[in-house]
Amino acid sequence: MIVIPLKKRQVCLALFLFLSFAAHGDATCVATGTLEKAQIKRVVDGDTVHLTDGRKVRLVGIDTPELDHKKGNHEPFAVEATQFLRSRLDQFVYLQESKNDQDRYGRYLYYLFDKDRISLTSQLLSEGLGYRIAIPPNLAYQDCFEAAEDTARNAHKGLWQQNLQWQPKAGFAISRVNITSITQNRGGWWLETDQDLVINLPPNTIDYWSAQTVFAFEGKEIEVRGWQHQRKSRYSDFKSWVLSVRHPNDLREINVSNKH
Repeated sequence: MIVIPLKKRQVCLALFLFLSFAAHGDATCVATGTLEKAQIKRVVDGDTVHLTDGRKVRLVGIDTPELDHKKGNHEPFAVEATQFLRSRLDQFVYLQESKNDQDRYGRYLYYLFDKDRISLTSQLLSEGLGYRIAIPPNLAYQDCFEAAEDTARNAHKGLWQQNLQWQPKAGFAISRVNITSITQNRGGWWLETDQDLVINLPPNTIDYWSAQTVFAFEGKEIEVRGWQHQRKSRYSDFKSWVLSVRHPNDLREINVSNKH
């Protein structure tokens, strides 16, 4: 048996991780910090897995298309995202806790990594099998996730083959719209659009935006992403749909460099 001294093993590990990173390209994210190894029971869809210890885990930083488990009316690329995630996992996965580690459905919000400690979120994003999302305080790896998504966007892979025309549909949405007017009240900032949609920056997130930054969006075409819902109120003066944005990464002005 060949025994490699500790210092040499550390050098070998660093070289291995570097080569793994290079092999995956610049659009992948190598884990930093403490990881937990856990056993997988089931891959539910592109962004959800169940562990053998009973934990239901939702990947941080991404939203993948929805599978329709009842009727089979899956959203485009939902099956591909699920199959891709399953192909990157065997019996085990590496987990890293987020700052806010559970959602309202009781799922654990973790960063997930494969056997090479490469982020599964970044791999899905680089294949165009999901959209990046920023929800404070879980903002680790955002720069890397953005680079991964840009890889797919620039290559028109997966979801980036579709246009970003706004649609009146509940759930996650990414759209390009024009901002027509802006107001502020106790409910936060409200950005009216040229569609039947108003964008809300909630009060608990407005520290991310200065008034000058928000008002600069008026009259501009923007790309926005987040979860939208239909208002219960039917007053004719209000838009029917509301989309909430919680971080500036998810609300950006369209310019020449990102008009593809």
